[in-house]
Amino acid sequence: MAYIYMDESGDLGFNGKEWASKYFIITFLISKNEKDPEIVMKNVRKWAAWKWALPYWSFFHSYKHWENIVKRILDLLSRRDIFSIAMIAKKENVPFKLKKDIHDLYNMLVFSLLELWFKRWVFQNNEKIFFIASRRETNKNLNLNFIDYLKSKQLNFWNIEYKILSPSQTKWLEVVDAVSFALNQKYEKWNLDIYSVIKNKIILEKQIF
Repeated sequence: MAYIYMDESGDLGFNGKEWASKYFIITFLISKNEKDPEIVMKNVRKWAAWKWALPYWSFFHSYKHWENIVKRILDLLSRRDIFSIAMIAKKENVPFKLKKDIHDLYNMLVFSLLELWFKRWVFQNNEKIFFIASRRETNKNLNLNFIDYLKSKQLNFWNIEYKILSPSQTKWLEVVDAVSFALNQKYEKWNLDIYSVIKNKIILEKQIF
């Protein structure tokens, strides 16, 4: 079995506001061991317990926790048998016609990265693949449309099961959030401090537009 976990950073708004991100980044974290994130997060919570920085009942989110906790997660993750790939969209270069429907644009970007990965990754015949995305929409229909779109793109000759979950449902979405944050720091702020910790596990950064 193989597991592909997805998160994103930045936003897909094109309103020109000062607080809006310049980039929209989609991150995949790929592994064959479902237990890796539990090992990582258990270690991190134990390490951070004396500071009361990351209680066992809390959900980790990079933007809400100290930088040294993010680095600790990435350092431990970098020692596991995992890989990451990302697609980076510079928003100012997105064609005008694609800005009209941000949901269609989002679906297209995710599929493009997924297709790119399947062209490079060698799977065993009929190997079961779980694709788990972090829930970004509260609208149930938008989530269903997202999955239906991916299924419609003829990737189902692979044995793929699609899921949309929240971080409370799987530790993987906590650790992929840390990788996504590292990429965000690199492109939005030109800060390589956090990114350098996980750099050796990010095997592809595809810039689009």
